[in-house]
Amino acid sequence: MVEVAEPRGLRARDRRRARRFVLRERRSGFERRWTPRRTPYGAALDASLVYLRDHRRALVATLVLANLLSLLDLGLTSIALRLGAAEANPVMRYFFEASATQAGIVKCSLVAAASLGIWALRHHRAALMTALFLLAVYGAVVLYEIVGLARLT
Repeated sequence: MVEVAEPRGLRARDRRRARRFVLRERRSGFERRWTPRRTPYGAALDASLVYLRDHRRALVATLVLANLLSLLDLGLTSIALRLGAAEANPVMRYFFEASATQAGIVKCSLVAAASLGIWALRHHRAALMTALFLLAVYGAVVLYEIVGLARLT
């Protein structure tokens, strides 16, 4: 919806020069006219996003679990590096070469900042999808590292 903001007290001919257009978005990422998705996966994703939007504790639990999986990833990576494995992420490899403490601080602060950003934008569909994506990625990474450590030992 476009609104025209006009200063008060101007005459009609002066108003034409003083117009500004302000774009105001009413929606927050969830459509008002909801249409069901055709696939079962899409319907399940929509249901879980609506649940996360409506239940703050579930979103907090999701973000806390993602942060805990990040810490577990850090610990498993440190163990794997001591056993002779190489870090696959070039950015984290740089920080691990400097020190494990520095790598831990960078990793924890990035995930915490992402969690705070998701919490601040929790009314938007994209933020909630990012929370689920973050949880899925860290779950997959931890599972990958557990399998890799089982092969190393």
